[in-house]
Amino acid sequence: MPELTIEIGGRVFEVACEPGQEPSLARAAQLLDIEANRVGEAIGRSTEKRMLLLAGLMVADTM
Repeated sequence: MPELTIEIGGRVFEVACEPGQEPSLARAAQLLDIEANRVGEAIGRSTEKRMLLLAGLMVADTM
């Protein structure tokens, strides 16, 4: 199973995905990173859980 190193909100994660899904995972991580950085700018440094929750909600709201 392929593993990808992604960065979201200045934090690095190793994640596994199905073969061939690497581009989709990288794009999803990029979208989440953009929102995580916006969250960080708006509320300052936060816990990882809170930052990812808020960023995820912001991405979901655009869909």
